[in-house]
Amino acid sequence: MGTSKSSVAVLVDVKFVFPLALLALSASAMADSIDDYVKSEMKRLDIPEVTIGIVKDGRLVRSQAYGFSDPRAKVAGRVDDVFEVGSITKQFTALGTLMLVESGRMDLEDSIAKFLPDIPDSWANVKVRNLLNQNSGLPEYALVNGIGLLDTFDRKKFMETISKQPVDFQPGEAWAYSNTNYALLGWIIEKVTGEPYIKFMKENVLNPLGMTHSSFAEHGVDVPGLPKGFIKQGRRTVPCPRGGASIKADGALMTTLADMVKWDAALSDRRLLSRKSYQLLWSPGRLNNGRTRSYGMGWFLNMPGTGEYEGHGGNDAGYSAGISRFPGKHLSVFMFCNLYPVGGEVMTKAIAELYDPSLKMRPLKETTDPNPARTERVKLAIGCMATGKADDTILEPEMSAPLKTSRVVKLGVRPWAQIAKIDRIAFAGARAQGSDTWLTYSVTAQNKKYILMVLWSNQNKLAQGSVYPAPEK
Repeated sequence: MGTSKSSVAVLVDVKFVFPLALLALSASAMADSIDDYVKSEMKRLDIPEVTIGIVKDGRLVRSQAYGFSDPRAKVAGRVDDVFEVGSITKQFTALGTLMLVESGRMDLEDSIAKFLPDIPDSWANVKVRNLLNQNSGLPEYALVNGIGLLDTFDRKKFMETISKQPVDFQPGEAWAYSNTNYALLGWIIEKVTGEPYIKFMKENVLNPLGMTHSSFAEHGVDVPGLPKGFIKQGRRTVPCPRGGASIKADGALMTTLADMVKWDAALSDRRLLSRKSYQLLWSPGRLNNGRTRSYGMGWFLNMPGTGEYEGHGGNDAGYSAGISRFPGKHLSVFMFCNLYPVGGEVMTKAIAELYDPSLKMRPLKETTDPNPARTERVKLAIGCMATGKADDTILEPEMSAPLKTSRVVKLGVRPWAQIAKIDRIAFAGARAQGSDTWLTYSVTAQNKKYILMVLWSNQNKLAQGSVYPAPEK
């Protein structure tokens, strides 16, 4: 679906001298596999334009644009196109918040009521830390009529509308992604600094990092170099109206590949923040019961034992993006496109694995199940997660609480729907974590194979878990 307008540069560091023809062949094969993947996803999802970037050892080793920024006018995509990156904005907001914490102007344990006097009483126990770690229990504003992505509204309307929604759970009881958390952080930044969020972020984050092609979306303002945005309607891809841009801090950043490379370099060099604060950014958020969730502050993290990783996807009206960082490999991958919705983080992870196959999960070694009765209860818990049944007899509160929220019920969210009908489950390992146990299983469901990792509590209940596609042998 279209061709690249930019050149591809693949730089390879080797300790030994290989025949040049062999080296060129290896680089070409890698490039072809990434090309094939990107083009197949564009065709499968009907994405007009995709731009990707790969940074290895601090160098941009590949940048490429595919397809069209304006398919009707046949305007080819460019690597310097501007994209709205949606929720990737959250990592910028998190960094800005920690800058204020470091300066002593606020504290992570402060109640948000200290900065936001117009919040409902039911939010008074929420702390700044809860917002950053997404375990506040606040409802998702983007799903409420009148204050969604395409709506234009002010803070007064936001508060009047969202305050009528029940909280999902008490702060720190569970984890649930909610854009409301970062919307509020933007207003807290404004309260603490006495200046607009955009001004603070530009002067203290974007400009110091040299991100001169980055800005924040504003309603009715055209942006040079911004591709036309599209949205899926059933099987059709149609032009998407620009978003209302009413909330800035949770998803309004517009940027380029070159600027995101600067962002990546700043993260690697630990600029603007102390190393202690960076550790906070990339540490799993802790729940009230002491367990953690694999989300830091504006960053998704890997499950324990699966390697060092920081990443996030982003979706906005007409656009999607992704960033995946593998610090141990000194590798970062970026993806931007002009279609909503697309799993940008999924794509960046896939591209990273094509670039460095050692990142792929290894096939499991099945072994004798030491506790078949426990596995039978695991299967019951899988059934609850796959059907959205909040069964407290088999799920710990942090797993059942999110399933009870009105937004999950209304949307019919089924976290593990792909393994609802299990054909086979086989034990593949266990390791202790405090009084709990991490269990690994090989699962076959509807002729597809998966790796299931679950944290099993000492109360014989599911406390955490993730499902991954099984690697090919």
